[in-house]
Amino acid sequence: MKDWAELARTVVAGASAIDIGILGHRAPVARHATDGTGALLFSLEEVAPECAHLVRPGQRGPLVDASASDVSSVPHRERVRGRVELTGRAQVMPGPVCEELLDHLGLDEGQPVGRLVPDTITLEWSVECRATRPALVDVAVADYVAAEVDPLAGWQDGWITHLDGTHREDLRRLVEREVQPVATVRPVLADADGLVLREYVGTCRRDIRVDFPGRVGCGCEAQAALKSLLSVTARG
Repeated sequence: MKDWAELARTVVAGASAIDIGILGHRAPVARHATDGTGALLFSLEEVAPECAHLVRPGQRGPLVDASASDVSSVPHRERVRGRVELTGRAQVMPGPVCEELLDHLGLDEGQPVGRLVPDTITLEWSVECRATRPALVDVAVADYVAAEVDPLAGWQDGWITHLDGTHREDLRRLVEREVQPVATVRPVLADADGLVLREYVGTCRRDIRVDFPGRVGCGCEAQAALKSLLSVTARG
């Protein structure tokens, strides 16, 4: 059983693309962040420059909807792994805002940082989905707030790109007995529990999970876990 709340938190935290609708404006944001509750932090002026001055710290803000997309760094036929839709009220973070956050968002001191605290969360997820359509899940706000972000979020895409470019045959050996001889096998996702490899045979595809020996907590542990799996495979 998937932890949908953790998956939603992970998609939002490490989203490849985010666009936000507020006060009749809709725009993509170049940078974003999340806080410990999963609230989405962004530059208000980037989304709605003509309206940002209307929202004051501490006041009830306008309704906001945001879409966060998780796109695989490995070029698959369908690269979007998942999408999270958030709706809620916009707030302006009261000052002082920490310098690290301002730098990350590309803002100067005094420029407003928007904070979207979601009232509704919907997750669409296509990896390891056996149905013809992606799974569509409504995530409870309390579960979303309590969930953790997967420890490989933000790192795993660089890793699977490296694995795809340099170690594709090694990955294939992990699932050699499960895939067809004519199949192409490429990584699509890595998380704390393992790797997901995508098998292509003609126009058909299938996702196969390769579990790590145990749940990992960082990239170094993930690399060590994969090395262990490959060592076992090499011994037959």
